[in-house]
Amino acid sequence: MTSNRNKPLISLIPYLNALPLTRGLQNSGNLFSTCNDLPAESCRKLAAGIVDAGLVSSISLPEIPDISAVDGVCIASEGPVESVLLFSEKPLPEIRSVGLDPASRTSNTLIQILMIKQGKSEYSFSPFHGKIEEGIKEKDAVLAIGDRAFCFSLEHPSLAVMDLAAQWKDFTGLPFVFAMWGLKNDSVLPPALFREAVMNDMESRIKIADSFSRANGFTPRRQQLTRQYLTENLHYTFGSREKESLMLFYRYATELGLIHPAHQLEFV
Repeated sequence: MTSNRNKPLISLIPYLNALPLTRGLQNSGNLFSTCNDLPAESCRKLAAGIVDAGLVSSISLPEIPDISAVDGVCIASEGPVESVLLFSEKPLPEIRSVGLDPASRTSNTLIQILMIKQGKSEYSFSPFHGKIEEGIKEKDAVLAIGDRAFCFSLEHPSLAVMDLAAQWKDFTGLPFVFAMWGLKNDSVLPPALFREAVMNDMESRIKIADSFSRANGFTPRRQQLTRQYLTENLHYTFGSREKESLMLFYRYATELGLIHPAHQLEFV
């Protein structure tokens, strides 16, 4: 065990895109406890041994000691993901300064790789903590992830100048893996717990999407886009192409000094 807790603790991400992975773990009975965290906090807790497992940004997995990645399951996109977006009032060629989203290192690393590998080294990157609409006034562009990016793009579609997953697919021909379950090597939790909890059936994902739409007062058109987001834009299976993509992402990040691996990532 990772601490003196009576039950194992799992860090969940409260984003819409994570619900097909986490909804099945929310009624745990007496087997384990859960907590809700932003991706960066989930990584911190996993590294500190505060939790046994966490749904963490993929970039952090090789940097956290004494963990393995749960094989077979992830949050990934084969093309446009619609929730990891670069917003700007300027056309892409005119962008020079980018505000990064403090909630996710994976997306922050990805935007830098995409810019630098395509010869756009004149960009400057710095954290931005405010609202998207404020950020695009202070900087040329702002990166945003998760529900706030998804909802903002529904309201201001013309301001979304880059979908990072679509750009990665164009660049590499591969899907992009945004997050995976990290599991402490000494935890009593079986990796199969996380694979079995995935809601792969479309009916369950549509129910999740419709609940989110009702909670946000979406119009029928936006409700349909939310369904599409969970059933078409995202997938949750980690296979050979996802692994190839993840290893390529780590290689690029290491070459650019954006990641400092602590170990060779193992899959369980």
